[in-house]
Amino acid sequence: MHIQGFTDADWAGCLDTRRSISGHCFFQGDSLISWRTKKQTTISRSSSEAEYMALASATCELQWILYLLHDFHITCSKLDVLYCDNQSALHIAANPVFHERTKYLEIDCHIVREKLQNGIMKLLPVSSQDQLADFFTKSLLPKHFSFLLSKMELKDIYHLPSCGGISQYTEEEGKNTKEQDNLQHKPP
Repeated sequence: MHIQGFTDADWAGCLDTRRSISGHCFFQGDSLISWRTKKQTTISRSSSEAEYMALASATCELQWILYLLHDFHITCSKLDVLYCDNQSALHIAANPVFHERTKYLEIDCHIVREKLQNGIMKLLPVSSQDQLADFFTKSLLPKHFSFLLSKMELKDIYHLPSCGGISQYTEEEGKNTKEQDNLQHKPP
């Protein structure tokens, strides 16, 4: 058992405030266990900054999930993985030297690097077309939306396959059943 996470940001995605939108999702096996979409609290000056802020947020969420699993006495057999599709964010996380242009990311850098160095997670690249967190950060074309939706393993609870020979429940059948129940339970 291990946790896999995907993180993404849509730089300046909000047309009113030009704040970026962060999104992440986490899977335990094939099961989606945590997801979030949120407008970032500050305006990012670059797509790298927006992506790294999303990465830091996802790192904190991963840490919380691991604490929760630890409280339930569940240990992960493999190193947990966080996928990011932004190369500059991956390079900033891997490079321990701060550059002048990344000083505004210093706190987020420390959070992500600390978790990487402590062996809590592994940070890996993912192609943009396979980035599941795109689902949470931007509007997608129907084909790509359907593809990502299928990867989420979500089920429509209103259209589950029938079981036990019952093909479909109609409102009329529900009324008849309720009327029969009321007749059976009336006092003599």
